[in-house]
Amino acid sequence: MKKLCSLLMLLVILAVAAPAFASLDDTRETIAQTYGDYRLVIDSDNQPWTKEQWEKSGYKKAQADTYTYRFRRQDIGIGMDVKYEGDKPGSFVRMQRFTPDMPFQIKDFKTMFPEIYPLIASPQTVVFATYKELSRNLMEKNSPVTLGAAVKKELTAERKGYFMLFAFNVQDEGRLIKDAKYIDENTYIREFTIERTYLSVLKDNLNGEWKQTKNFFAPEMSNQNTAPDKPSGKKPKK
Repeated sequence: MKKLCSLLMLLVILAVAAPAFASLDDTRETIAQTYGDYRLVIDSDNQPWTKEQWEKSGYKKAQADTYTYRFRRQDIGIGMDVKYEGDKPGSFVRMQRFTPDMPFQIKDFKTMFPEIYPLIASPQTVVFATYKELSRNLMEKNSPVTLGAAVKKELTAERKGYFMLFAFNVQDEGRLIKDAKYIDENTYIREFTIERTYLSVLKDNLNGEWKQTKNFFAPEMSNQNTAPDKPSGKKPKK
């Protein structure tokens, strides 16, 4: 009876436990803890290996480029491709791409990805739209406008000089979006990436090609998230 009670208590704890907080400070080890084991490896020659094939001999013959995972959220299957900085358990994430089997709306992001939502809802995150290519890692057909989010916070000391960049492939019920003014909480996300880039890119673009927009992921945060002022270049009056 005591064992049964202990088991039930454990199941309750697991059911209500908060999801892990996602970031590019994640490693192969922490990714596995959150999403499970990888299913497939794509090597640097774009050749696929199953997990069994890779761990048996593939790792001796080729270099891993991308690890592929599968999981479900809200009854929707999701494929996740991850690029790491190395092939060890402690190797940091360089890029994550999430591709759901069917698009979902921006307003549902919190329930679909509760482990990522705190990043999007952070006061240090600026949401923007751009007509320039934001990520080469988006695979599906893109709308002319891309929704992005920049987390204005450096990564850990070991990765100083980088920040996290989100790129969202957005659609209007399967149709392409040609103007940022048509993006809102009902807009659909076909796929999205989280990747690292240099802080200089953030500083160069937030007041240029990246036009800040309302944070439809967390509307209550929109008034708090502001882009840094661009230096005017004028000397102050004495």
